[in-house]
Amino acid sequence: MKSILGAAALSLAVREASAHYVFQQLSIGSTQYPVFKYIRENTNFNYPVTALDDPDLRCNVGADGSKTETVTVKAGDSFTFTLDTPVYHQGPVSIYMSKAPGKAADYDGSGGWFKIKDWGPTFSGGTASWTLAGSYSGTIPTCIPSGDYLLRIQSLGIHNPWPAGIPQFYISCAQITVTGGGSGNPGPTVLIPGAFKETDPGYTANIYSNFNSYTIPGPEIFSCNGGGSSNPSPSSTSAAPPSSTTSKATSTSTSTKPSTTLVTSTTVKTTSTTSSAPASTTSSGGAGGCTVAKWGQCGGNGYTGCTVCAAGSTCTKGNDYYSQCL
Repeated sequence: MKSILGAAALSLAVREASAHYVFQQLSIGSTQYPVFKYIRENTNFNYPVTALDDPDLRCNVGADGSKTETVTVKAGDSFTFTLDTPVYHQGPVSIYMSKAPGKAADYDGSGGWFKIKDWGPTFSGGTASWTLAGSYSGTIPTCIPSGDYLLRIQSLGIHNPWPAGIPQFYISCAQITVTGGGSGNPGPTVLIPGAFKETDPGYTANIYSNFNSYTIPGPEIFSCNGGGSSNPSPSSTSAAPPSSTTSKATSTSTSTKPSTTLVTSTTVKTTSTTSSAPASTTSSGGAGGCTVAKWGQCGGNGYTGCTVCAAGSTCTKGNDYYSQCL
C-alpha cells in the first residue's frame, strides 16, 4: 500500500512540475503577498482552459472564492500578477475587471467584464515580438466605483494555430475591494464565456505564416479619460518569483517591490515561417547542444530550434506547424 501511495504522490508531483504556468501571486504597490492569498487557487494545476463556452474561462478550473481572502486596494494603486514560471507561449496577455454585486468571495463572475490593459505583439523589421514575462503590472482605474471586484489576468497561447490546434487560456482572478473610487461607468463590458469566438482574428491567427498584424481578442480597453491603449510591453516585469514565496504553506508578506528585469521575448519571422523556441524550455545537452524541456516546442514547419526532447518526453506532432515534447 505504501508503494502505491508513494507512486501516486510522485506522479502528482511530476504532473505539477512539468505543466505550463499559472498566475499565482498578487502584489499591491510594493507589497508582495503569499501565493494564492488573494488569488483564487485553481485545481487543474498549470493546465489551460480551451473550451470557449466553458464558465471556467472566468477564473479557471475549481477557483473557489470562498476559500480566498479579499485585499483592499485604492483606486489608482498599482498591482502585479506573478507566475510560477514565466509565460513562454506566444500570444497576448490581458487584464479584466468585473464588479461584484456583493462580496467578491461570493461572486461567480457571471456579470459584465471590462478590459483595462493588453500586451500584444510589436512588429518591426519583418518580425513580431511578444513580451514573455514572469510578472505583469497594471493600475486600478481611478474613476471606477468603489466596491468589490474580480481582477482577472489572461494569457492566450496561440502557438497551436486554429483550426488544426486549439489556443490555450491561462487565467487567474484576484479578489479586491476598491476604495476611493469615482462615478465612472466602465465599459464596454462583455460576458465570459461569450467574449471570445472561433471567428475572432486574434484567436485564429497563425503566427507562423504571413504574420504581420494582430488584433487582440476581447473588448476595447477602458480608460477614465475616454481613451485606451494596447501595451506591447509591461511597464514592470520580472522573472519567476523567489523560492521563498512559491509555497502557500511557507509564504509570508514582503515589502519588496517586484523586480523590473525583462524576460526575453520570443520573435517570430513574418517574412517566412521561422519561429524561435521559447527560451524557458531549453537546456544544454543532447544533439545540437540543447534539449527541449517537456511541454516545449520541438518541431513544425519552419521551426529551427532544438528538436531533442528531455528524458521522459517525446517530440509529438500536434499539427504541421507545431510539435511538442510530451
